[in-house]
Amino acid sequence: MFDNNYIYIMIGILIVILTLYSKIGIKILFNAIFGLLAIYILNILLKTTGLYLNLNIFTGIFTGILGIPGVICLYILKILL
Repeated sequence: MFDNNYIYIMIGILIVILTLYSKIGIKILFNAIFGLLAIYILNILLKTTGLYLNLNIFTGIFTGILGIPGVICLYILKILL
């Protein structure tokens, strides 16, 4: 009945509501959005090489905390493992 996308959208709306009054929360939210966008674009560009990352809550949290360096770390971990 419910697709996972609806659950992620509801979680995202809840996080936005909870972090409206926190500067750190807003920074983490923007880092996560830009990090997941960077992963999405890199997945499109690197499709032929077979190097891709899944977009899920864990990559969102990781990129939310670390930002673009987190995206680079995730790709390096993907290459090494």
